[in-house]
Amino acid sequence: MEQKIKLLKIYDMLVRESDENHPLSTYDIIDRLANEGIKVERKTLYDDINLLNANGFEVRQVRRKSNMYYVEKRAFDIAEVRILMDAVQAASFITPSKTKILVDKIADLAGPLKGEVIKRNIAVFDTTKHTNENIYLNVFTLNEAIIEGKKISFEYFRLDAKGRRMRSNAQKRVYTASPLATLLSGDNYYLVCVTDSHPDRISHYRIDRMDDVLTLPQDILLDEKFKDFDIRKQKKQLFGMFLGERRDVTMQINKNLVEAVYDKFGSKTRLTPYGDTYKFTAEVQISDMFFGWCFSLGGALQILAPREVCLMYRSRLLERLKELPEKD
Repeated sequence: MEQKIKLLKIYDMLVRESDENHPLSTYDIIDRLANEGIKVERKTLYDDINLLNANGFEVRQVRRKSNMYYVEKRAFDIAEVRILMDAVQAASFITPSKTKILVDKIADLAGPLKGEVIKRNIAVFDTTKHTNENIYLNVFTLNEAIIEGKKISFEYFRLDAKGRRMRSNAQKRVYTASPLATLLSGDNYYLVCVTDSHPDRISHYRIDRMDDVLTLPQDILLDEKFKDFDIRKQKKQLFGMFLGERRDVTMQINKNLVEAVYDKFGSKTRLTPYGDTYKFTAEVQISDMFFGWCFSLGGALQILAPREVCLMYRSRLLERLKELPEKD
């Protein structure tokens, strides 16, 4: 049995442990195979390498006192592996235990430099991790349902003041929905769907707050207005998943807010010089989250049009001022 998987073992070893800067010698490979109970002669190994190359598994050879072998092509270089590791560690929807598992798997992509990558994994992220260990299974089930065009069912919970799971009523409520897409926004992972209870609008649910996610046998059925659903446009229009009426809003900003505008609306946003400032128009969904973004920029941003949105913004500002406690 060991001889039958010898070629697989040799190639797997070279993929994981070798590259152009870290080739494995004939004796390295023979010793590693021996540790797994597979005996091979030097001449036989040479034939095995030739057989791998003949069948499209490219193994490079360096001629020295002892032949050296390595697999040159890798899916990811070190910089790419680090970016993937940092992204996983910064993602709040991935639990601590799943983060550790994923980071270790990603480090495997670095081949013989795995130890160095792990050692240098010193980035610190101020991230609060969620605790729902079913996040992997939820994402898998949802994406399979989207691909197959099937409806889903799920439970949804919130957290009380002590961090315990809490449902909206005492009875178990099961939602049924037609899933459209999964969407990463801010620090959370969302399901974008149309529920059977509200078939006339798009709804969003945090995937880490979902339980008992199941694929149903029924096919997805959508109103005609959702046939051309575009997740890219949907994401651009959302502010923290709090929905509102879509409007084209014209704003004026100081020059120091140019990057903030590009971060929010994209680098293709057209900024028009207006004295020492800039004006631009963007499609947004009028909501408290949109106004909150405007608040955060202070007097460096002004809403110019339409007038009713200006009045709504002014009203929100006055409401916030009234809520501040008066000091003696």
